[in-house]
Amino acid sequence: MATEKDSPKASLEKERAQQQGKAAKAEQDDYLEEALEETFPASDPIAPGEVKDHAK
Repeated sequence: MATEKDSPKASLEKERAQQQGKAAKAEQDDYLEEALEETFPASDPIAPGEVKDHAK
């Protein structure tokens, strides 16, 4: 009594749809991370940290 819902093909299609959704989200996250890095580079000289007075 296998139904259409329980078929391997339906299961495969469902998994494929989930993977496409995850891939699109990962691609968007990568794009946003790259844009953030371009806007605020890690090598920015004004980075948080301990303030030191080098005038002495």
